[in-house]
Amino acid sequence: MQIPLGSYVLRVRPVVILVVALMVFGCFKLGMWQWHKAEQKQAITLALTDGKLNVVELLAQGKLDEENIEALHTRTVKLTGHYLIEHSFFLDNQVEQGQAGFHVLTPFLLNDGHTVILVNRGWVAGFSDHQQLPVVETNPAEQTVAGMLWHQKKTGFQLGKQDATWNKVQQVIDFEYLQQQLPYPLLPHAILKLDPAVAQDGFVRNWDVPAGQVEKHLSYAYQWFGFALASILIGVYQMLEKRQEES
Repeated sequence: MQIPLGSYVLRVRPVVILVVALMVFGCFKLGMWQWHKAEQKQAITLALTDGKLNVVELLAQGKLDEENIEALHTRTVKLTGHYLIEHSFFLDNQVEQGQAGFHVLTPFLLNDGHTVILVNRGWVAGFSDHQQLPVVETNPAEQTVAGMLWHQKKTGFQLGKQDATWNKVQQVIDFEYLQQQLPYPLLPHAILKLDPAVAQDGFVRNWDVPAGQVEKHLSYAYQWFGFALASILIGVYQMLEKRQEES
């Protein structure tokens, strides 16, 4: 089958059409997935901005799961509760301005009485003797903490398995291991990075903040839509032939 287009003809080739259709379907589906993620994060952002929603309400409704934590990634939140000091630990191999040290992480029991979130309180310097640990002070009283909610997507690589007993020094943040040690449910893959403006119970906090999450997902969506359009154009080009002049 041929379709005349001026001095060219479009020779329909089923194999090319099938390949293009698969490419367009795949790219469009991925684009819509990124688009919906952007819409989800935009909706939560607007709700927080307009005062219609907060993390405490999400917790009360039992909706602060990993999906919502991802949507709230890098948002500033305030939570009330108290630190579980006995389960505080040092995250090893953290460098600040060329000096080796630790990040201090302490589970924070929210005032609902049964939900825990990890709080990264910042960096402290280590010692030349790696067996010696810094001494840190923690206020055990109920308080309100503010910080950036961080979605910790992956567990870092470590050699060997974690000890069954509690270790004050951890090589990675392993939420499954931490949950086994804690007497309360731990919010999955969520870390509150303590706001640098909070003076109490905090240390050196120079957090790297990524680009806006909504814009990132929209950018990915446009890229996939662009790939879908490019696939169509390439397919048309592959089937386009210059019309042979009749003698």
